[in-house]
Amino acid sequence: MSAAAQTPNTNARKGEADAKIIKDLETMEEKMDLCEAMLNPGGGQPPPSLKTSQAMLSVVGFLEACAPRMVQLVEVAAQGALSEDVLIKCLECNDRLQRILEDIDANAISEAAASTTAASATPDVTSQFDDLLLNSEEDKNKGAVTGPGKSTGLETPDPFATNNTPAPTSDAGGGIQQSTSNDEFDDFINHRSSAGAGL
Repeated sequence: MSAAAQTPNTNARKGEADAKIIKDLETMEEKMDLCEAMLNPGGGQPPPSLKTSQAMLSVVGFLEACAPRMVQLVEVAAQGALSEDVLIKCLECNDRLQRILEDIDANAISEAAASTTAASATPDVTSQFDDLLLNSEEDKNKGAVTGPGKSTGLETPDPFATNNTPAPTSDAGGGIQQSTSNDEFDDFINHRSSAGAGL
């Protein structure tokens, strides 16, 4: 085959490749337009979150996947596999893509910094409601335990307990009278004491 016969065939393949690349670049430009519109919504509205917005994550994912492919495309076009016009278009799209990815990174950093600042600026809610908490010192002292397994007897009887013994009452002298009823432990001790005394 002669060189003249190869040139039209090569030009035809180059034309097909150029058309496909131009179509792919147009698709990428649409995604870049969409991403820029999402990053700068206007009207004082904040851009959608890069963490939670599925639409934003989809567009960003597409553009991030295009970045290494664009580098390869520029290298191939620079070697003469594509026309000069397509090479120029590839370079322009690659530059724009890199700027958009930098804007995305800047927004991600500012979003992370804003959430960190907001989290650290959140006041301690418990300090605002100390008087409403049930674990105050006054409440802790009410049910203080004086010995192993025995309490002062001043606490409120448990409404859910199966064996509620009445709290001790004050006698006329101001002292505390012990309740006449015993709990199971007192019954056990009294039984053992009386059985041991009989020996």
